[in-house]
Amino acid sequence: MFKLEILTLSSMNEKEKKTLLIADDVKLFQILIKQTLTSKNYELIFVEKGRQVLDIVMKRDIDLLILDVELPDMSGIEVLRQIRKLNVDMQSVVELKELPVIMVTAYPREEIRREAERLGVISFLGKPIDRKKLRKMVEDVLRGQYEAVARRKLILCADSEPRVQRFYEGTLSDEECTVMCVSSGIEALEAVEFHQPDLIITELNLPEMDGLEFLQTLKESGRDIPVIVISSVGEKEGKEKVKDIGMVKNYLAKPFKLDELRKNVREILKEAKD
Repeated sequence: MFKLEILTLSSMNEKEKKTLLIADDVKLFQILIKQTLTSKNYELIFVEKGRQVLDIVMKRDIDLLILDVELPDMSGIEVLRQIRKLNVDMQSVVELKELPVIMVTAYPREEIRREAERLGVISFLGKPIDRKKLRKMVEDVLRGQYEAVARRKLILCADSEPRVQRFYEGTLSDEECTVMCVSSGIEALEAVEFHQPDLIITELNLPEMDGLEFLQTLKESGRDIPVIVISSVGEKEGKEKVKDIGMVKNYLAKPFKLDELRKNVREILKEAKD
């Protein structure tokens, strides 16, 4: 026999409720959020620690996360980084929706704001919060009527020479891109794991783990991140070494032309965006 399920108005409303997860360890802020957002249309879940956020995101369908930068056990940035990493790690297995995030802080710092933007937050708000603005923003997000802050791209540069690292930071950082520099292949692997760069620029001559071993390890891990090799190894020899690594989009021998590097970076990031 077929079971007839009768949906009452209350059960229908229950299903239509949006779930908001608020992570902040300041009780006064929690009270403020309750006063601002309490509604028959919202279910508000409050937590105080980053680990609680990660646990709930894995188990519940969350429609919006309001996340404080400073949490007792880990930073809000690290929480968001792990959430985004989960999407990247699982994209070949399951389609996960990108969780909308509003980040808040009592101590706004430019470097934190830039990293939050790189991780795709909807907004980065300083405390005290404008309650009217927050209410409107939440309503827009839950209707799907919002645009995330343009996500900054992360360029990972691996070179053991400090002067080269300073050069990359000075010439490639702009409003759209953040540059992170490391000195060895081991550090580069760690950066890929924890920061998910959009583009890698690497030297082949690196300490601890050379650039070729780094790229081979990256390939074996299944990460598909575009790479530009810039090396003191001659062009012919260098191209021969990396020819079987499909992620390598171009090889530039030192001394290279800055205009050519910038052109390569623009084209690769544009291709990834499209």
